[in-house]
Amino acid sequence: MIAPPQWHETTLPNGLRVVVVPQPALHRVAFGLFVGVGSRHESLADNGISHFLEHMLYRGTARHPSAHAQNLAFERLGGALSATTHADHTHLHVIAPPASFAESMALLGEVVRAPRLGEIDVEKRIVREEILDDLDETGRQVDPDNVVRAAMFGDHPLGFPITGPLEALDGFDEERLRAHLARYWVAANSVFAVAGRCDEREALALVEQHFGSMPRGERAVAAPWSNDAKGVVRRKHVASPGSQTDLRMSWVTPGERDPLGPAIELLLRVIDDGMSTRLYRRLADDGGMVYDCSALWEPFVEVGALDLDAAMSPERLPEVAQECFELVHDLAANGPTPDEVEKAKRRHRWSVEAAMDHAEDLEALAGGAVLFDRPRGFDAWSSRFDALGPKELRDAAAAVFRREAMHIATVGTLTAAGRLALRKLLGT
Repeated sequence: MIAPPQWHETTLPNGLRVVVVPQPALHRVAFGLFVGVGSRHESLADNGISHFLEHMLYRGTARHPSAHAQNLAFERLGGALSATTHADHTHLHVIAPPASFAESMALLGEVVRAPRLGEIDVEKRIVREEILDDLDETGRQVDPDNVVRAAMFGDHPLGFPITGPLEALDGFDEERLRAHLARYWVAANSVFAVAGRCDEREALALVEQHFGSMPRGERAVAAPWSNDAKGVVRRKHVASPGSQTDLRMSWVTPGERDPLGPAIELLLRVIDDGMSTRLYRRLADDGGMVYDCSALWEPFVEVGALDLDAAMSPERLPEVAQECFELVHDLAANGPTPDEVEKAKRRHRWSVEAAMDHAEDLEALAGGAVLFDRPRGFDAWSSRFDALGPKELRDAAAAVFRREAMHIATVGTLTAAGRLALRKLLGT
């Protein structure tokens, strides 16, 4: 194995945490700001404001006073500005040629420190279309992921859609956006990460030059999850026309800092990490019931959600749901085989090694590790599953795949047989 790149971490006087991971063999440099704010920091009244602010940061600066001018400025430097809002953080980043690293960093600094926030009504029209993409003609939520999160977490912000509702979007104005920016986009609530072809000292100097004046502020604290949230349901169906029905079978799990966290993450690789793993083999290769299926574990600090999802003709829903239930029941009762565990470990280690070939992957791993206080560096990432075996994964499966922690969401057509099958699986 090639020696992993060095990891350099420091904190600026204003409280901004900085991590730099040079990789001289690459031909790009990735850098960006991780901010500890997302939909789980919002209320019903302002749900979607973190996502809308992320959109508005594309709307120009004093030197580049429009979305087109700002995008053109980045692209003339060979780079591009990208941003994503998650439930628990927002990531704003740039991938650029090393030759334009300094200029691109200066431009990103303008975007964060002094955004113009112009053409709000134009951006509202764009985000409105994004929200409508998840709604049917009557305004009901039909995105399966949003439906199942609302079922699992109810009125807690973890159950909110990241884009928010149309009603909240209508109320966002510049005053509210700047207040949100001032509260959350502060040094103490952020991490700046740089990775790829760069010099550590130059990178740190540029970050300090362009982000050292960010106000210190305070680290955001989200409302913790508790099981007494209102609106939580075991089964949710949204009728929607179409030739297929989307199924989500989901379990509330411990969070990533729980002792079971690593075992749950490795267990996910046993279930779905390629077409030879259990879920695809059972539903597609052997059963011929679906074209595609997948599994996801979305961990937060104190809680998480593990999903199995598939789309199938409504008539196949009972057998698909039964197969999914039997899959997890078998893992909880018997655990995976030693070969499955070893394969999952190897694929994890290879994925860590592969990240060294991509500046953007390095930047995402490093920034996320610091923001969420995860293990630091490649040795820690590569070896974090070494002590786990079939017993540990069986114990994790038994702890997670409990009938009382299961939620089922369906979007599409639900036949009488499908409804009865889901009720039996839930024991209701």
